[in-house]
Amino acid sequence: MFGLPADKQVGRSAVGAAAVLLLSCAMAFAQDYQPATASNAKPFVGTWQASFKGSPFLTVTFSVADDKVSGSFSHADIEVNQSGELTKAEAKDGEDPIVNAQVKGNVLRFTTKSADGSEDSLQAELKLVGPAKGEIRLIGIPADVPAPKPWEVSEVSPK
Repeated sequence: MFGLPADKQVGRSAVGAAAVLLLSCAMAFAQDYQPATASNAKPFVGTWQASFKGSPFLTVTFSVADDKVSGSFSHADIEVNQSGELTKAEAKDGEDPIVNAQVKGNVLRFTTKSADGSEDSLQAELKLVGPAKGEIRLIGIPADVPAPKPWEVSEVSPK
């Protein structure tokens, strides 16, 4: 490296390589999920419902307006065991708006904002697993809380 001592050359080379690697990873991560639009979110548009012991406990609705995905995520009271399996799931009154949605292949990742105006939000993913079938998975669950296993959902209204 233009007359630098050998130990400085190795250090600069390592820093340069690390910077290139970091930039490459950041670019790859940024390209993983794309903003949801009318074209890439079309398979997800509609109303999806999860049931527990034959009773619906969760309804998620996705729609597109002005090439932006929006919708709602209903409130539910759930309990899971240490393995993440549902032990209780009941629908509750209320729903929160979906404020952000991104798509990667057959997965729509979305964020809700609490309808009561608080800063609390929920992040989840809807993964398509078949015609009118999917799985909802909550993400960003605190480490001290058992993460629920994905819930099977079915599309209950036409797109």
